[in-house]
Amino acid sequence: MTMQVSTSSLFSIPRNAVVDLQGQIAKAETEASTNQLADPAESLGSQLGLYETLKGQSSNLGNIQSSNTIIQSMLSASQNALTQIALNAQTFVKALITAQSTSDVNALQAQAQGLLASFTSTLSSAAGGAFIFGGTNSTVAPVADYSQGPQAATAAAFQAAFGMSQSSPQVSTISAAAMQALLTGPFANLFQGSSWTSTWSRASSTATSALISPTQSVTTSVTANASTFQELANAYTSIADLAVGNLGASAQKALLSNALTQASAAQQAIVGLQTTLGISQSQITTANDQMQAQVSLIDKWVAQLGGVDAYQAASKLTNLTTQLETAYSLTNRITKLSLVNYLTS
Repeated sequence: MTMQVSTSSLFSIPRNAVVDLQGQIAKAETEASTNQLADPAESLGSQLGLYETLKGQSSNLGNIQSSNTIIQSMLSASQNALTQIALNAQTFVKALITAQSTSDVNALQAQAQGLLASFTSTLSSAAGGAFIFGGTNSTVAPVADYSQGPQAATAAAFQAAFGMSQSSPQVSTISAAAMQALLTGPFANLFQGSSWTSTWSRASSTATSALISPTQSVTTSVTANASTFQELANAYTSIADLAVGNLGASAQKALLSNALTQASAAQQAIVGLQTTLGISQSQITTANDQMQAQVSLIDKWVAQLGGVDAYQAASKLTNLTTQLETAYSLTNRITKLSLVNYLTS
């Protein structure tokens, strides 16, 4: 019996071979360029689950490390801001001590006004698209400018206490006892509790925290509602806007003494805030080092499971390319087969 094979059947054989070889070459090129299996599911069999688990662990640790980089940047911004606030507080404390002995309060009042503006601006600093002193409410500026609410509240407290404004000529008649009563009562209340959060601050009292490793989280901010900042705002405002230059000697002394107490306490407390953030920074550095060691170990394991020998990968690619060229040549020869060619040969 004579076997008959159609020309179309002959054509299909090399075409199928070409398609198969092209697919194999694509995989071989990937393996030659990456030294990794192009199709782990096909090659690893029962070890595929372990391979995928290890890759997932490495990716997760890498994502945490990337997040930690952003957190470290925000912590550094917070530390820089706190350093500036502390330096300004130190300058103010020195000025208050000098003013107590010289009674030169006009320059002190101007200085307090400038420091108050700098203070509110610094507390509204942002980094990475978030307000660093906003606590968990980091999407809005945490502290209002003095003219946007606090100033009116100060004027109202002064008026209620003495029946006059800060610009009244009668300010010189205010006694030390009356001034002390204002400072420890209605005025002090402006910087505490609901008065602070309704007049001065829109920050959350809850500091932010973040996961810095699969098993560890740390505090990543301090909030503008910390008592430290309330004390410093109290000190600056009292000198900036309670008519210190027009008070009698005894009331002026009471005012300066109160401001010094508040500013000194705040200056010392800022160190505690910086220490808290410094501990978090150190913990993040340690966590990153530990995770990097884990990632290196995991990646070596992944490379062993899914890796390919570079020489073998290159040889395989060369062989497949040769086979493809042969298949193309065969295809070309078959396409030339026809009855006319046969009869004229």
